[in-house]
Amino acid sequence: MNSSSLVEAKTATGFELPVRSHVPQLARKGLNWSFVLLPGRYLLSMASTAVLARLLSPADYGLLGMVVTITVLGQAISDFGLSWATVQRERLDRNQIDALFFINAAFGLFLTALCFLSAPHVAAFYHHPELTQIIVVTSGTLFLSSLAVQPTALLLRQMKLKELNLSALCSLLISAVVTIVMAKLGFGYWALVAQLVLQQTITTLLSFPLSGYFPRFPAHMLNIGTLLTFGGYSAAYGIVNYFARNLDNVLVGKFWGATALGYYSRAYFLMTLPGMLVMSVFSGVLIPAMASLRNEPARMQSAYLRALRLITVLGCSLAVGLAATAPEIVDFVYGQKWHAVVPILLWLSAASILQPIQNTSQWLFIVAERGRGMFLMGIVVAGSATLAFALGIRSGPIGVARAYAISNTLIAYPVLMMGHRACGLDMKKTIAESAPLLFCALIMGGVVWLVGVGSSAAGMGPHSRLAIKVIVGMAVYLGCLRQLAYPTYSEILAHVNL
Repeated sequence: MNSSSLVEAKTATGFELPVRSHVPQLARKGLNWSFVLLPGRYLLSMASTAVLARLLSPADYGLLGMVVTITVLGQAISDFGLSWATVQRERLDRNQIDALFFINAAFGLFLTALCFLSAPHVAAFYHHPELTQIIVVTSGTLFLSSLAVQPTALLLRQMKLKELNLSALCSLLISAVVTIVMAKLGFGYWALVAQLVLQQTITTLLSFPLSGYFPRFPAHMLNIGTLLTFGGYSAAYGIVNYFARNLDNVLVGKFWGATALGYYSRAYFLMTLPGMLVMSVFSGVLIPAMASLRNEPARMQSAYLRALRLITVLGCSLAVGLAATAPEIVDFVYGQKWHAVVPILLWLSAASILQPIQNTSQWLFIVAERGRGMFLMGIVVAGSATLAFALGIRSGPIGVARAYAISNTLIAYPVLMMGHRACGLDMKKTIAESAPLLFCALIMGGVVWLVGVGSSAAGMGPHSRLAIKVIVGMAVYLGCLRQLAYPTYSEILAHVNL
């Protein structure tokens, strides 16, 4: 081997996919750390939201929601799909990573300038002049986000979930403290703007030392064609997925105003937070693990099914529980002035019951390197969501949430089937594993609802009702799992004992 080959081998070593024999150990370690830190992230998010909801108005959240629809689109595009291209690629050298980093950075800078220049036009679209300054300030998060794409992807590639979760927890904690202080001092929506900017800044700064990657100018731009092709399809998927996830916010803000969007966005936050945290944990384990095992179909299927069981238990049951406790949760987290959130949350929770399972389809396309198929899947999801939002907007935020729940339930099976075909997995095994767990969750939801009816009739307050519902719900769900899905029940006990 010549000297240049030796250098290339050394530079590639630190960023290779985990060795297959190490995957189970790394997966267990990553999940254990995630299960330790996940409750902290969840409780911190809920606690800071509870405090801020009592200091800020629905209109403050509505204004930020209008801005976030722009920044989320920019972040989806600035990634250019190159994060997942990095995570799943079997062989990747240092020069390729550096090239991808500078492509992300250049595109992020371009989008920052575009967002900056679009500020007055967005403000005119929503008829809120104050949005101009907010968008100007938040536009810088697009560039910061683009800088963190490759370091974060390398952390995922190496299954370093401890570092990823600590980074998220640290950025969340610092930004939450600053935001609460600013809200108490009367800064209004600027406190939320500061939270958005500060959280992204801290995440970006921490990504470099935690990943061990510090960029250098690439020697050449060769051997990145296939990465860009996959990334291009992934970016296209990100754009259509953006419309599926954010068009509802745009329509509610445009036609029903900032206050209505504030209610809708707070319901959406409660609905997405549990699933988002759960899916972020398992994507960090499952994608690199399955990528390492792609030449061993049986082991890859086994890894997927094991993750699917835990995703269903955590994500789907939380969605059912959230629907069954919606009035009490809203009162506990936001307070009585946010009561209008309850009916919206009920429908959005119904929309999210199957979503954790459905979302694994994206992972399957990534593992199979089927960027085009993932884009087509995104078209199906975005098309159904767009139609639902267009039909529901006439009835306001509740109508949008109701239409989204119906649409999302109808497309869950076709979307999941597309992902299974792309990766060569058996859909029958997925249904056999997830159906009993979903049935247990629905039984739990029904019992919790009946408990709520009885406790309301007895004149109990919302906090007491919530406590009883949570205790009964957990007991019923664990009991159902023990009777109907004992292997999964044992698996959960094993994780708790660890």
